[in-house]
Amino acid sequence: MPPSSPPQRPGFDLLQIEDQLTSDERLVRDTVRAYTAEKVMPHIADWFEAGILPRELAPELGKMGLLGMHLSGYGCAGMGPVAYGVACRELEAADTGLRSLVSVQGSLAMYPIWRYGSDEQKEEWLPRMAPARRWAASASPNLTTARTRAA
Repeated sequence: MPPSSPPQRPGFDLLQIEDQLTSDERLVRDTVRAYTAEKVMPHIADWFEAGILPRELAPELGKMGLLGMHLSGYGCAGMGPVAYGVACRELEAADTGLRSLVSVQGSLAMYPIWRYGSDEQKEEWLPRMAPARRWAASASPNLTTARTRAA
């Protein structure tokens, strides 16, 4: 459960966007902000120096409902685009790699399956991708030798 008052981010809300958020969107903001303050920010400098983003974060993001959160059904949260944008903004404020992880899994990989896949494909892939039990892609440390295959 997020704290009653989330950690504040520096800056001004010149467009007063925060005032326009629904209570659900504020809950998403507060939850993701509290998560990054507790689990990410204390370690981000060390992770940066080591060139890593711990894999353990992905299942935690899945449990929070952030992977494919803008999709409905198949284990996805079914939140709207504003909630998705708010979550991505909070993740980005902590680390761009973390936000990229959520965006690539949810939008680049899960959305095309959700939108264009057969019912069989949706049933096979989305319930495993939403909690991060299955990944969209992985990168080889040396991309000149990377191999790909159709799933």
